[in-house]
Amino acid sequence: MLNPLRLFLAFLGRHATIAYALSMFVGLALPALAATLKPMIPISIFTFIVLSFARANLPGLKAVLQRPGHLALGLALSTLLPPLVGWIVLQALPGLDPAIRLGIALMAAAPPLMASPVYAAVVGLENSFALSMLVLGMVVAPLVSPALASFLVGAEVPISPLALAQRLAIFIGGGILVGLAVRKLAGLPRITALKNELDGFGVVLYFLFAIAAMDGVIDATLTRPWLVAGMIAGSTLFCILGFAAAYLVTGLFGFNDRFSIAISIGLRNMGLLVAPIISLVPGDTFLYFALAQVPVYMAPMMLKWAKARLEPRPAAPRPDAA
Repeated sequence: MLNPLRLFLAFLGRHATIAYALSMFVGLALPALAATLKPMIPISIFTFIVLSFARANLPGLKAVLQRPGHLALGLALSTLLPPLVGWIVLQALPGLDPAIRLGIALMAAAPPLMASPVYAAVVGLENSFALSMLVLGMVVAPLVSPALASFLVGAEVPISPLALAQRLAIFIGGGILVGLAVRKLAGLPRITALKNELDGFGVVLYFLFAIAAMDGVIDATLTRPWLVAGMIAGSTLFCILGFAAAYLVTGLFGFNDRFSIAISIGLRNMGLLVAPIISLVPGDTFLYFALAQVPVYMAPMMLKWAKARLEPRPAAPRPDAA
């Protein structure tokens, strides 16, 4: 019984870049399960942290921590570049609907996406810096995210820094402890041998997340297709601008792992800021949050394409080139 499941997960893992994108469309086709699977949203986020630390390259993390200046600059860029991009977008669209404006502000003020280290690994990068950026981004989020969101939207966004800190302490602290415990019990060689299966399990988690997050998207697409198209285009543009700005700026500072940093900066965890005020946000703000998952799900495929063009692997020497 386990062998077919392992084969299925391994197949998903080997084709993870495409499977993430397809999982979103399959999730859209199952709207009746959305309400049932909403509790999976925090569970899937927590599991991503567990898997990231169970699979972490600890020597790589140690090397990152031994360069505090490098790490501090990366954190500063991760904290400030997305709000700057958000501010530019909002300044360019002065008559924007307040609900959509709030959605963009929450996206810009959010910490890095929980899956950013997983995405970095999927496209073939060593993800120690992305993992460090994720943890530090979550640590500073309660201090800066509510204020940044309020500044961008032009009014107070009622996100309690204390409540946000408590939520993140559970996700980050608990996820790290459970991840390291899994690593200790299973052993790194066994975890490494299950790379494809674990990548496939990540796809399944995001598939369940997609069903829950896409609640109401089909109805909105049928009744307001131009609004839906605009939200998808806007959120995708935000991710592209964030990634491009990060890639260019980190190049100026001589970062070697600029692609990994750009992933963390271009993809943001808007859900962490939406969750504490979900009963207060307008319907169109939640719709923007749901549709902002489209570029997130398409990201692994697009990142693999971008990596091949921005940082191509050197060609192998020909046997006869002597």
